[in-house]
Amino acid sequence: MRINKQIVEILKDRGWYISTAESCSGGFLAHTITNASGSSDYFSYGYITYSDQAKIQTLNIQKNVLEESTSYSGKIAELMATGVRSKTESTFGLAITGIAPPGDPSSSLPTGTVFIGVSSSKYTTHSRFKIKTKSRCRFKRQVVKITLNLLEDIVHEYNKN
Repeated sequence: MRINKQIVEILKDRGWYISTAESCSGGFLAHTITNASGSSDYFSYGYITYSDQAKIQTLNIQKNVLEESTSYSGKIAELMATGVRSKTESTFGLAITGIAPPGDPSSSLPTGTVFIGVSSSKYTTHSRFKIKTKSRCRFKRQVVKITLNLLEDIVHEYNKN
């Protein structure tokens, strides 16, 4: 699995950069993006903000918002994406939060629920997915594949304007 070569060329040609903030994917998105030679031409930062404290300290997410929304929500995914994009001055911020297998007994959400946030200067949004696997490794791979597909969509949309 890797980032689409056409997307890489657009990012490089435009001088656009990606930064990531990851929770349940544990850095696998940044790992996947940076596996390509020359990725420093379009990738700037990757944060693993696994704990709530990391989200507060690194991405400036307010504690009361985390308490109201929980770490596993679309709102937090959007705030993570916006936070990483703002902090790093990147063109695109990508964020992943959710419940990887085997799950979190304190959450009312089912295991495999994931929220992916995407932020640019034009808009910020999130998508919710349910990944059906008991394997933590497969979960991460599927989440990263979906996130890279969302990145393709946002880069194409951004490139139109």
